[in-house]
Amino acid sequence: MIKLLDIIRSFLPNFDNLSAISSISNFGPGWLFGILATVAISLFSLSIGRTRAVISLLSIYVAFVIDRIFPYFKEVDKIIGGSVEEYWLRIGAFLASYAIVFFVFNFSFIRKKLSSSEYSLFGIMILSVLQLGFIGSIMFNMFPRPLALEWSFGFYNYIATSTALFFWTIAPLPILLFIRK
Repeated sequence: MIKLLDIIRSFLPNFDNLSAISSISNFGPGWLFGILATVAISLFSLSIGRTRAVISLLSIYVAFVIDRIFPYFKEVDKIIGGSVEEYWLRIGAFLASYAIVFFVFNFSFIRKKLSSSEYSLFGIMILSVLQLGFIGSIMFNMFPRPLALEWSFGFYNYIATSTALFFWTIAPLPILLFIRK
């Protein structure tokens, strides 16, 4: 064991100072949350598999379009008595339409067409991260600016602006070209 530590010290001269890693600027609960989110995304992407990851991406695009063209938000707001803010109503409608479209696509011919494709594990993980960013960007763009600034934990420019939404909308498309085995 001592020999192993000596070898590691020869490659990493500051090996004894690893406890100083907590002094890195901004290293704290946010970093730990980021690591936890990365592990959760990896496990999620492994559990849904390649076919459902692509179906999920298609479902996000369809739900996004449904949200943008749905003309009855004011009528729905009147039906529920105006007790819910419009952005919560839109987020709920987006998530509900995503779930419905995902369910429909899962039992349609699309699943059979996509299941014959082979994708790499790394590509599916990247696609899952981009899907999470896309969903987050859609939802943060529905929030009022003060709320989005408060809840974005310093990542406002990366997830809650119209430019960020454009990026998150476009980013998964080229990845589909590169995730084949």
